[in-house]
Amino acid sequence: MFIGHYSAAFAARRLAPELPLPALFIACQLIDLFWGGLVLLGVEKLRIIPGFNASNGLDLYFMPYTHSLSSALAWAVAAAFICWRLLPNNNARSRITAVVGLTVLSHWLLDLLVHMPDLPLWFDSAKVGLGWWNYRIFALLLELALLWMGIAWCLPLAGDYRKRYLLLGLAMSGVQVYSLLEQPDNGTAVAQQLLLIYLVLAGAAWWMHPVRLRSTWTA
Repeated sequence: MFIGHYSAAFAARRLAPELPLPALFIACQLIDLFWGGLVLLGVEKLRIIPGFNASNGLDLYFMPYTHSLSSALAWAVAAAFICWRLLPNNNARSRITAVVGLTVLSHWLLDLLVHMPDLPLWFDSAKVGLGWWNYRIFALLLELALLWMGIAWCLPLAGDYRKRYLLLGLAMSGVQVYSLLEQPDNGTAVAQQLLLIYLVLAGAAWWMHPVRLRSTWTA
């Protein structure tokens, strides 16, 4: 899963409007942000095998610290705990904390749909994945459908920025299509490219809807 992950960020924004969209863009890709860093450090591993599946050549054969279910739960709990500590003790605290944790966890759940059986349940064992990447057009349409459903659900909060939401949605759709046509030929380049895209999109989210932290964070 790539651009489809951002559907969780848009859904979370609707459920917790107090949260800034850039923070939710980071939350939905938090697991991949750490994955990219660990790949560059040589801790987690992947290799490029042309034709490994119909959508890409990613053989993600060792990523227990980010993409196992146990680690995904740990990342989600950690993010929720940090959010809980930062928020004041008011009626919105539990709701916002839960939304942040679920947004982080959504990454693993969405990956489960498309990944080959490379997602461990515990550390590096009992690997699962429905393998929908093997259905190239279906996987592409799934990503785009998730993205646009998320945007559509979030649009009532867009106000004067509705056009920016739609423009960024078009740009993200283009990135998704391009990622199928042009892919790096080594694991380091994959990690570098994805980290850059995630950070650029977080910045674009601020352009799309530059919001201030609401009173929920300061009351």
